[in-house]
This record gives sequence, structure tokens and C-alpha cells, in this order.
Amino acid sequence: MDTRSLSRFRSLISLTVFAAAAVACADGSPIGGAAAQIAMSADTVQGTASLSELQQRRAAWVVRGITDYRVQLRIVCFCGSEVTRPVVVEVRGGAVAKVSDLETGKPATALTTYPTITGLFDAAIAERSRGGFVSVAYDTAVGLPVRLEVGTLANDAGVQYQVSGLTPL
Repeated sequence: MDTRSLSRFRSLISLTVFAAAAVACADGSPIGGAAAQIAMSADTVQGTASLSELQQRRAAWVVRGITDYRVQLRIVCFCGSEVTRPVVVEVRGGAVAKVSDLETGKPATALTTYPTITGLFDAAIAERSRGGFVSVAYDTAVGLPVRLEVGTLANDAGVQYQVSGLTPL
């Protein structure tokens, strides 16, 4: 591919990602960089959890460019009680760097148990792609999932993630 074709291809990809983000944020959610002030609202909107919606919302999150942040997370599942304790997840460079118990401040031992925001979208997209159950509610101001159920919790075959307190670092 010559330089001119490569430039057109990159422009097309950028435009596609931007368009996906704009569609995903049609509810009025702002798109901003890591320096933007993020205020999660108390208002949520139930998503359809369709594959296209999940992909568009993921693209909108990626476009924001927030790779260093802190978020509160609670996992609801039929699994070990330590995993279901509310935690603060710190993400650096798009990867979980630190997890602390919200109440005690003690560090969690299994960092891989706790997903990033992108990881939440990826889990939901993978489950929906397999034809599995996904339910999601989004924060209307920020556009990220505040409640995400992947699989069927009622059948002991799913996990629910509750997210709050997004703070860019």
C-alpha cells in the first residue's frame, strides 16, 4: 500500500471510530481526554445489551483515551466472599495496577479477578457473541456501565459488576 492509500485508510478508520463514539454518546455523554473532569451522575439508562450497542459503547470509552483511572467496583456472584467485597480498582496504562478493599484499604491479592472498564465491555461482547445473556445499565453522563450482568446470575452461571466513582488519574 502506498503512502497516499495508507493515509486514506487511517483517515477512514479514525472517522469510523469517531462515528461509533458519536452514536454511542447520542444520549449527551461528553467525550473528553484524560484531563477532562468526569462526573458520574446518579442517572442511569437501561441498555439493550445488543452486540452493536456494546461495541459502540466500548468504542466510545476507548475514544475518551482514559487509561489511568480509579473506580469503585463490586462483584456479585456465587463465588468466594473476598471477591464480592467492594473494592477500589486503580488502572494504569489500561491495566489493573492496584486493587484495595473499599472498607479496610487492604490490598487484594488476585488482581486478575478485577476487570478494567474495557475488560467489562470485552466480557459482555464475548458473552453476547456466544448468544449468552447480558444486561447493562449505563451512567447517562459518562456512558460507561454502572451495572453489568454477564451470564445468568440466577442460574449460578453469571457475574454482575457494579461500577461507581470514576476518577481519572
